[in-house]
Amino acid sequence: SIVVCDIPLLYETGSEAWLDEVWVVYTDPETQLRRLMKRNRISEEEALQMIQAQMPLEEKARRADRIIDNSGSLEETYRQVDALWEEISQ
Repeated sequence: SIVVCDIPLLYETGSEAWLDEVWVVYTDPETQLRRLMKRNRISEEEALQMIQAQMPLEEKARRADRIIDNSGSLEETYRQVDALWEEISQ
């Protein structure tokens, strides 16, 4: 069986110990900030506070078993996820 868990504070809470494999969705810091501001409808200052309260994405990516690069288009991200899913489903 495959179980997918979406845990935003995975490393900060030590929850990775419960998982066989960790995938991290990564994007560059500027895109991360812009998307967070848009999604949550918050100011740059509020978004920066949220980002700074978490482990840096670079560190999360370093610890991950697999990285999904979310810097491009949604279609590119879907292609990566589909390829990884196909790989682990065999």
